[in-house]
Amino acid sequence: MRNLNELRPEIDAIDQEMQALFERRMAIAGEVAAYKKANGLPVLDEGREEALLEKLRDRASDPEMGEAIVRLYEALLAVSRDYQTRRIDHD
Repeated sequence: MRNLNELRPEIDAIDQEMQALFERRMAIAGEVAAYKKANGLPVLDEGREEALLEKLRDRASDPEMGEAIVRLYEALLAVSRDYQTRRIDHD
């Protein structure tokens, strides 16, 4: 079993990658917000979100991980909706 001094740098590196991907995702969410505003579409697309969560759950390595991924993405989608709403309201 590896010790914490070996594991934590790996987690730090993964967090750095996840942050970069999150920032990239949010930049695209900003573009989505502009499209939705220009086309009079609502920020929330429940069908899209439900389909995404189901797909993520189904692709998970096991049911427990699937539920954890769904919880993570529910939070991510809430942050994304908030960001899109702020972009629409301020542009």
